[in-house]
Amino acid sequence: MNMSLVRQNLATKFDDKAYRDAFVAEQIFSRLPMKIRCIREQQELTQRQLGERAGMAQTWISKLEDPNYGKLTISTLLKIASAFDVGLQIDFVPFSRILGDSLRVSPDSLVVANFDHDAGFTNQGVMASNMTHLPQSTMGTVVAFPSCTASSLAITGDVRVPPRSASNMAQQIVTA
Repeated sequence: MNMSLVRQNLATKFDDKAYRDAFVAEQIFSRLPMKIRCIREQQELTQRQLGERAGMAQTWISKLEDPNYGKLTISTLLKIASAFDVGLQIDFVPFSRILGDSLRVSPDSLVVANFDHDAGFTNQGVMASNMTHLPQSTMGTVVAFPSCTASSLAITGDVRVPPRSASNMAQQIVTA
């Protein structure tokens, strides 16, 4: 069966809200454990070594690599990301992106370079080709968004301490 036919068949099923919700959950609870295991193996770590880096027992790492576990928390994922020295991105996206990403799973899509091997960074900071500049800005800091429009972004002074709770997330300062 070719990929466009698979996509078309799945897309038809997305008309059902319950199916969409179940599909999203399945993608999260199967892809993340696969990715944790893949990155761990890529970094040549045992479950025990990863657990030590993350401040967790090996048995928890084993559970996190099990797609049937299903109790991933953002806090735990942040610990794992830190232990791997990679970023963690959690976002709301259109269903079409989830469907497309699910059809493009490959060994390469599970590999994530840690900070020391991230081609998007040099020893001098973010490479210019990866920079997005706001009007009237150069390198600086950006206040991320009390409202959802690009015009609501403002340039501010340099702040290096991130917020500690979701309640003040609207005032988070991202240092460029």
